[in-house]
Amino acid sequence: MILSAASHNAGAAAGTPPPGDPVAAGSSRFGPLLGPVAFVVAGALLVASAITLNVFLSSLSETRSFVLRASFILREVAQLHVDVRAAETGQRGYLLTGERRYLAPYEQAIGRVWDSFRQLERSVQEPGQVSRLGHLRPLIEAKLDELASTVELREESFEKALAVVRTDVGQRLMEEIDAAIGAFERAEQDIMVSRTQLLEQQAAWTSRVAALTGALALVSAILGVVWIARQRANARLLDAERGFRRNLEGQVEERTAQLTQVNQELDAFAYTISHDLRAPLRAMHGYADALMEDYGQLLPEEGHRFADRIISAARRKEDLIKDILSYSRLAREEVSVRPVALESIIDRVIADAEPLIRDTRATVAVERPLPEVMAHPPTLTQAATNLLSNAIKFVPTGLAPRVNIRAEERGGQVRLWVEDNGIGIDPAHQERVFQPFQRLHGVETYPGTGIGLAIVRRSVERMGGHSGVISEPGEGSRFWIELRAARKEKAE
Repeated sequence: MILSAASHNAGAAAGTPPPGDPVAAGSSRFGPLLGPVAFVVAGALLVASAITLNVFLSSLSETRSFVLRASFILREVAQLHVDVRAAETGQRGYLLTGERRYLAPYEQAIGRVWDSFRQLERSVQEPGQVSRLGHLRPLIEAKLDELASTVELREESFEKALAVVRTDVGQRLMEEIDAAIGAFERAEQDIMVSRTQLLEQQAAWTSRVAALTGALALVSAILGVVWIARQRANARLLDAERGFRRNLEGQVEERTAQLTQVNQELDAFAYTISHDLRAPLRAMHGYADALMEDYGQLLPEEGHRFADRIISAARRKEDLIKDILSYSRLAREEVSVRPVALESIIDRVIADAEPLIRDTRATVAVERPLPEVMAHPPTLTQAATNLLSNAIKFVPTGLAPRVNIRAEERGGQVRLWVEDNGIGIDPAHQERVFQPFQRLHGVETYPGTGIGLAIVRRSVERMGGHSGVISEPGEGSRFWIELRAARKEKAE
C-alpha cells in the first residue's frame, strides 16, 4: 500500500498539473524530494535493524558459549559424584575382603576426584556457584579422609574399621555431598534456563523491530528486496538455533546414557564382588565349624566365644552377599508381569516363614479374600517375604509379634498392607529405610543386612508399582506395596 501510494504520487508529480491547481503545483515542487527522503529514512531504519541484529547475534554467541560451559560443568560435577561413589565402593570391597587388589578402584577414583574438582574450579564463574563449590570441597576432603582412615584401620583389624563404619559418619558425609552436588546441579540448570529465557526474550524483541523496519522499508522496491533477504537470513538464524538446541538435547541424552552405563557397571561390580566373597566366607564358616567339632573340648570358654563370633559373622556376611546379589539381579533380569493370585503368594510366604513365626511366637492374620494383581511371581514373593520378616523382626524385646495382612482396591490399583506392632519408624527416616545399607539400629539389637527394604522397593518398581510406610515410633508400622489390579487389565 505504501509503495503504491508513493508510485501514484511520483506519477502525479511527473505529470503536467492543470492550470491554476495549487495542490498539483505543490506536488510538483516537492515530488523530487520524496524519493531521496524515503530512501534516507529507509536506509536509517536498515542501519538500525542491522545494529539490532548484530547485538542479538552477539548475545546469541555469548549465550551459546555459556550454555556449552554449563553443560561441561554439569558433566564434570556428575563425574565428580560418580568418582566419590566409586572411591566409597572400592573402600567397601577392601573392608569386606582385606585384599589390596580391591583398593585399585578406590585409588583410581581418588585421583580422578581432584582432577574433576580442579576442572570445576577453573570453569565455574558465577559467584553463587563458586560459593557452593567452596562448600563442597571440605565435605569431599572429609569424606576422603574418612575413607583413608578406615582403610588404614582395616590394615590393623577388621573390627576397628567396622567400628568406624558403624558410626555412620561416612554415610552422613556422603548424604551431605549428595545434597551439595544436587544443589549445585540445580543451580547450574536454573542459571542455564534463565539465560535461555533471556535469549528468547531478545529474539522476540528483535523480531518485532525487524517486522517494523520491514514494514517501513516497503517505501521502495530496493528496500523490499533487502527485507526479503533479511527474512531469509532470519530463517537461517532460526535454523541454526534449532540445530544448536538439537545438539544440546543430544548432549543431555549422551550424558544420561553415560550415567546409565555407570550404574550398570556398578551393579555388575557389586555382583562380581559378591560372588568372589562367598568362597572365603564358606571357608571361614567351615573351618570354624571344624574347629568346634574336632577341638571344642580343648578350647576354653573364651575360645568357644571367639569361634561362635566367627561363625555368626560369616553367616551375617553370607546373608549380606545374598541380599546384594538379589538387589543387583533385580537391575539386570527381565521382569514380565501377568495376573497373579495375591492370596496364593501370601500363603506361600507364610508357609516358608513358619520356622521364624514359630520361634518368635508371632501371630500372622490375613484378611481374605485377596485380589489378583499384575506382577512377576518370584519378584512379588521376594518383596512379600522381606516385608513379613521385617514385621516379625522389629518388635520390642519380650513382645510377641502380631502381623496383619490385608489388601484394598483403589482406582485400578491394589494396595497390599503389612501391619505390625513393632517399634515403629520416625517419619524423618521413613524414606531412608528403603535405601540400601541404611540401618536405624545396630546389628546386635536387630539382626539383618540393611538391604531388605531396598529389595522391596526395587522389586515393586520393576513391576511398575510403588511402595511406602506409615509409622510412628512405638506405635508399629504399616508397610504397603501398590500394583495394578489384574481385573482392570482383563477388562481392557
